[in-house]
Amino acid sequence: MSDTEQSIGRYTSGDLRERLHAALRAAGKEPAVLLPGDLGEADHFHTGGQAATAAVATALDIGLGTRVLDVGAGLGGPARFFASLGAVVTGVDVTEELVKLARELNTASAKSGSVAMLVAPGQRTNLATGSFDTAVMLHVGMNLQNKAAVFAEVHRLLRPGGNFGIFDLMGTNALEYPMPWADAPAASYVEAASAYERYLRTCGFAIRQDVPGGTKMPAALPPTGQGSGAAGLEVPILLGADAHQRIRNVSAALKSGSLTARLLVALRP
Repeated sequence: MSDTEQSIGRYTSGDLRERLHAALRAAGKEPAVLLPGDLGEADHFHTGGQAATAAVATALDIGLGTRVLDVGAGLGGPARFFASLGAVVTGVDVTEELVKLARELNTASAKSGSVAMLVAPGQRTNLATGSFDTAVMLHVGMNLQNKAAVFAEVHRLLRPGGNFGIFDLMGTNALEYPMPWADAPAASYVEAASAYERYLRTCGFAIRQDVPGGTKMPAALPPTGQGSGAAGLEVPILLGADAHQRIRNVSAALKSGSLTARLLVALRP
């Protein structure tokens, strides 16, 4: 089974839309008309939640008019956040269920004019060469067996001088499973930061070392949301019945140092 097939299987539930709508209505929200913050941390499916999304935007200087590619965009929460800063965002993801729901959420959030969501693998987007100023990949690499193929496609899509920000959990694949991204080691592709840097350089990127705050995200950022959104609107809504076990496992790995939430920024010369 390819990593693409594994990702589709892992993130396809068939009932996410119904569960998300139920959580919104329970919180007194109307799913068809959403305000900023209504989705809580469910909109940011990665370590550190929205705080980490904001840190990535700052590191990459995403703002008015920035053309952003979001690889593995999922439900589109970070894409909508970048759009709120004035960016124009294209998100690609292999999981059709997530993309369809992301498009609905874009419309409900009045972001459909600035965020486009496409069903496509990161290594074969069929998008125009040099059409983006910045690319991001947030907690996607753990599902990518062939990271170099995705990095090569991102290199093609960025204009000269464009930046590629990768915020992933890096370290060892010898972990206690299940994890949020995989049921077992055979479906997990965690690698060290040195491997990421090697793949990036091979694809023609230069590694930027002057990222504000250093290459590691702030250690204080939590592995899941801290209840800033409404009840039920947290990351576990995406993870299924064993969500809390997955979160306990990733939290333990972060605490032990087996995993590090790390931000790398690469320059496309």
